[in-house]
Amino acid sequence: MRVVNALVIVFGGLLPIVAALKCLTCQSASSIEECDLNGEQQCQINQNSCEVVVRRYKDKISVSKSCKNTQACMNNQLQNNRPSGISTQCNGDQDNSFCTCCCQGDLCNAGSDTCLTPNYVPASPQVGSNDCPLPPRSFPHGNINCENGVCKYQCTDETYGLWPVGRDQNVCGADGNWQYDTPCCARPCPPYVLYDAVGLYHFKTSNAAHVWRSLGVLANQTDFDSDSTKVAGVSFGPQPHPSSVVYFNEYGNNKTLMDSLFAARIRPSEEGTPVNIGVAIQYALDNLFQSDRGMRDERVPKAIFITTDSNSDDDVKTVAENARKLGYIIYVYAFEREGIVFDEQQLLDITGEEDHIFRIGDDFDSFPDNWKDDMTKHFCADPCDHVLHDHKI
Repeated sequence: MRVVNALVIVFGGLLPIVAALKCLTCQSASSIEECDLNGEQQCQINQNSCEVVVRRYKDKISVSKSCKNTQACMNNQLQNNRPSGISTQCNGDQDNSFCTCCCQGDLCNAGSDTCLTPNYVPASPQVGSNDCPLPPRSFPHGNINCENGVCKYQCTDETYGLWPVGRDQNVCGADGNWQYDTPCCARPCPPYVLYDAVGLYHFKTSNAAHVWRSLGVLANQTDFDSDSTKVAGVSFGPQPHPSSVVYFNEYGNNKTLMDSLFAARIRPSEEGTPVNIGVAIQYALDNLFQSDRGMRDERVPKAIFITTDSNSDDDVKTVAENARKLGYIIYVYAFEREGIVFDEQQLLDITGEEDHIFRIGDDFDSFPDNWKDDMTKHFCADPCDHVLHDHKI
């Protein structure tokens, strides 16, 4: 018999977590093709990403591919924008270049389009055709300078870097097409994870400290602002408590104010009263996910966080199935503490996937990594999708 408390999390538009990742592996191959002939490897349980490392000296390259812990891989990838010589560590304008790229998914590091260092371009000026479509008039968080059929890009905000890495210039070809799609200035994801989240909270006074600690761990994994995560919330029992509501547009980008609003309004529920999770989910959809309450447009994924230390007394299956049909995917974070015995079938009715139920005890050592890996896997595949502006030419 399992004794658990649970934090249930619903994310819009996510995919199931892959438990047994496979990556192509090689060491110091002379080409992408040679590397891929080396074969695949089953990753260890803590290796959630496939890494590609490409070193170049003029026209010679060395390719290595391997399994990698997601956070370690992302930290290596962030070094691509580190200053080196006249530009960056990963570049297309110097004799030497060192590029690292990460991806999530079985054999996602196959082929040459995952992380191939930009071709070396001599320092002499390039001249391209002038027959391509006009470049964008603006380049958010950066500058674009176009002359003689060549556009050069630079990010001006210190928290942003060019993506794809090394795409600091674009040449208009004789066929009237640009060499690449326009890059973007993007931020590392995480901690800059773009989504709107509503928290629905039901917990007893005796469990409050544990619940707030868990929510604090989650909150520390992401940044909160207009171009990243935004949250709203409400407490509930038989019905949501309107006096406890925190709306998306009540605190602007002020995280300190956001924290104080949640601390002041979200409260434990009365003992012995019904717990209606289905009603709470519907309330979030009808009342909190509204544009006049600060919800952003359809480009931003939507999430519902349900914190509970009790089984639901109402029909959760129907509303959960309806939410999934609308594109929401449901996750359950089950905290293994003494108290209530959860209905495992009900948790599965909410998530629809056994892999989406996480069971966590008093030890939080693995919780941040699990959460961060999930954010990286599902929100960070294309950093240009994580900012609220367009980038295509």
